[in-house]
Amino acid sequence: MKSYKLIILKIILGLFFCNKYISQKSKSQELNFFQSKNKLEIDQYGNFYLINKDDLTKSDINGTILYRYSNKLLGNIDHLDVSNPLRPLLFYKDQGVIIVLDNTLSQQENQISLNEMGLYQTNCIANSNFDNGIWLYDLDVNEIIKINQNSKIIYKSGNLSVLVPETDFQVISLKEKNRNLFVVTPSKLLIIDQFGSLLKTVNLSAKKGLIIKEDDLISYDGQYIYKYNFLDYKLDTLVNTNDYFKILGFQNKIIGISRDQSKARFLNLTE
Repeated sequence: MKSYKLIILKIILGLFFCNKYISQKSKSQELNFFQSKNKLEIDQYGNFYLINKDDLTKSDINGTILYRYSNKLLGNIDHLDVSNPLRPLLFYKDQGVIIVLDNTLSQQENQISLNEMGLYQTNCIANSNFDNGIWLYDLDVNEIIKINQNSKIIYKSGNLSVLVPETDFQVISLKEKNRNLFVVTPSKLLIIDQFGSLLKTVNLSAKKGLIIKEDDLISYDGQYIYKYNFLDYKLDTLVNTNDYFKILGFQNKIIGISRDQSKARFLNLTE
């Protein structure tokens, strides 16, 4: 009987340590298909988009390539917006060109030339899922601009230094969520509605990553990962780490790109 109980105990302990190992392994699970210096974006369905110079691939969570796009004439891809997975946007900064794709990475419209519109210093772009427009930031005039489907300017913010005095401007990125535009600067986060009205200024740096959820957002400044709640305006520090070049997220998962941009892995913010 003692021998039988000992065997049962060993099995239980074995399962316990096995599950613990699997749990710890899942905390640091790496994306094996991520290659050094690739740029990575993730859409809301968990599709992975890898940029290698002028080449864009769309993969599933296992790294199986689903679709590919490349345009050798335009050179390297500077930015990709996949906030609308049915309408990814590619931005070629040096050429001043935006390409509109579909969910199979097929080009859907004629290329949009920002240079022809006089927007020579566009720094970043974002999809407007409210009306299929495109948000832009023009560095030369320090303005946020919105164009419609016909490449016509329909909104200008005016100089942001006037709109938000005493703010360190360089706009790093733009993200639209729930009809609001989130403007990331080195030290603040501006929230603007579809009509260009400034809703809120948050003293928060998200220069290394911004993940927008329904009730809160996750930000990373290169040293701390924060959670900011929209309802009670509460700011919590989740993790103190400088291990990552940037963070990305989809659904309830967060991925960190290592500082040397050689690896990408799932993060557990409670570890």
